[in-house]
Amino acid sequence: MAFTFAFTLSQNQTFELRCNYGTRRLDTDKLASLINLCEEKYYAQRLDDTAQLRNIGRELYSWLDGKEGWLRRALDETDEGRIYLDLIQTSEAQSLNAQTQKVALGLAHLPWELLHDGTVFLLQRHNAPVPVRTVQQRNTSVLDVQNRPLRLLFMATSPEHPGIAPLQFEQEEKNILTATTEQPLALIVEESGSVIELGNLVQSEAKDYFDVFHLTGHGVIYTEAELGRYLPKGRKIKDYTPCFITEDDEGKVEFTTVDDLAKAFQNRFPRVVFLSGCHTGQIANQGTVPSMAQALVKAGAGVVLGWARPVFDRTGIIAAQALYHALATGATVEDAVKAAQQEMIAQECSDWHLLRIYRDSRVIGELVTPLNTKKREKLKFTPPESEFLDENNIVKVASHGEFVGRRKALQLGMRA
Repeated sequence: MAFTFAFTLSQNQTFELRCNYGTRRLDTDKLASLINLCEEKYYAQRLDDTAQLRNIGRELYSWLDGKEGWLRRALDETDEGRIYLDLIQTSEAQSLNAQTQKVALGLAHLPWELLHDGTVFLLQRHNAPVPVRTVQQRNTSVLDVQNRPLRLLFMATSPEHPGIAPLQFEQEEKNILTATTEQPLALIVEESGSVIELGNLVQSEAKDYFDVFHLTGHGVIYTEAELGRYLPKGRKIKDYTPCFITEDDEGKVEFTTVDDLAKAFQNRFPRVVFLSGCHTGQIANQGTVPSMAQALVKAGAGVVLGWARPVFDRTGIIAAQALYHALATGATVEDAVKAAQQEMIAQECSDWHLLRIYRDSRVIGELVTPLNTKKREKLKFTPPESEFLDENNIVKVASHGEFVGRRKALQLGMRA
C-alpha cells in the first residue's frame, strides 16, 4: 500500500506529523528554518550544483525520517512507489498568524522530490517513491477507467512580444504524437492560444469528454507594477499572483490566472491538468502565495502537474512524451508521473526534480485501458492527413506534425 504522512495543526497553531506509526509534534522554528533553507538554496539559486541538491535532500530526509525512522520503515514496507504528503489541513487553515501561515504553505513548497537517503536520491531508486501533495478534501465520485483511447486537449501559447521568448510548441505537439504511435491517442488541439476560445472548445464537448488538458507556454510571477506594462486599462492582478501567458485573437499578450482557467472550464476540468510552464508549481513571494498548480486544485481540478522553477524546453518535451505514452498505455496518473521523472533522469536533464504533482483527496487511478483490452472503443479521431486537398487525391492535407506556422499567419490576417 502507499504510505501517507499527514501534516496537521493543533488549536495553539503548532504543527504535528502523523502516519501509521504514530504522531510527533514538530518544532515550528526548526520547520521554518528548513523552509527558509530551501527558499535560499533551492529556489533563489542556480540548480546545477549536485552537491547542494544532495545536501538539501539529506536535510529533508533526515527531518521527515526523525529519530523514529518513520521514512526508512515506510520505504521498506510499501511497494507502490509513492509517498502521499497530506497537506489538506495546513493548506486549508484560516486566520493564522503570518509566520504560521508561511510555514503552512511552505510544507507544500518544500522540494520533496530531492529526498536523499545518503546514498542516492529516492527518485533514482529502482522503486522510486513519487511525492504526491494532497491539498484539498473532496468526496465526490470519480470516473471509472474508460475503455477507450486517451483524449488529450493540447493548447500552446506563444504570443509575440520582445520580452517573451518564442516556444517550439509545434515540435512538442509532434513529439507527443510520435511518443504515442504504438498506443494512439486522440489529440485535440486548441489552435488559437486564447483562453476564451479554450472555453468555447470545452463547452462544445460533453462533460468528462477530455481526460487531460496540457497547457504549454510561459508561467510567470510578477508584481502588480510589472504586470501593468502588459495589462489592458482597467484590469488589475494582485502582486505575485501566478499567471500563465496566453494570447488574444491577434497573438498579443494576455495574462491568465487560475480564476480565468476555472471560468473557461466551468467546473468541467479533465481529470489531469498539466501546466507545462515555468513557475506553475512554485509558491510565490517567498512562500506566501500558493502556486498556480495548488490553486487550480482548490478551484476544482483533481490532479495538476506543474514546474517548480524555470524549466528547459527540452526537459518539458521529454517529460510530456513519457507522461502521455504511459497514460495512453493504461498506467495510473502517479505511475505516469514516475515514468516522466525516470525518463528525465535517464536523459540527464539537470532539472529532473522540478516536476510537481498536486491533487485532491479523490482516488486517482488509470484514465484509460491498454490498446488490446476486450471491447475497447476504437479511435474515432480522424487525422487530417487522411484527407486530400484536390479532387484527384494527390495533395494530402498536412499532418499535425507538418502543419507549422498556422496560427501566426491567421493572427496577422486578424490584425489587417
